[in-house]
Amino acid sequence: MKICVRCAVLIAVVLISACSSTTDKSSPSADKRALAFERTQALLSQRQYEVAYNESQRALQDGTGDPDLALYNLGMISAHSANPKKNYARALSYFRMLVKDYPNSQLVEPAKTWIQVLDEYHKVSEEKRLLAKEREDLTAEKEKLKYANEKSRQVDVEIEKRRRETLRK
Repeated sequence: MKICVRCAVLIAVVLISACSSTTDKSSPSADKRALAFERTQALLSQRQYEVAYNESQRALQDGTGDPDLALYNLGMISAHSANPKKNYARALSYFRMLVKDYPNSQLVEPAKTWIQVLDEYHKVSEEKRLLAKEREDLTAEKEKLKYANEKSRQVDVEIEKRRRETLRK
């Protein structure tokens, strides 16, 4: 629970820093960037994840938009908590590609934060999976021990029964 709260706080920081870094209105290209970011955010708020994903993917492939922003948006869409087709591994891939290919982008720091959050989520998920496996193994072992204990009791009862029969003779 504590980790989920930390993840939520980190996600909020990422969203706030992404909004502030993409809305610098000092040039026409910044206006275009802001509009692209706002369009994606609007689609996300309308739960149109596939449309937002396809638009960002098209902008990246066609070169019609800023590739760093397209990568960031693809990562955001892929990691969006309400997206029924969310894919954290794919989101992580987009954010890592952004950091690697566009190290001077304003979106690098928010992408790094997302990478941290998603890495932490992956670690927690893996720990959870391992604990579930361990729990299953322990449950199976417990059942085996119960069975062995029951067999041992049956043997004890049989021994006691034969001992009494021997004493009667």
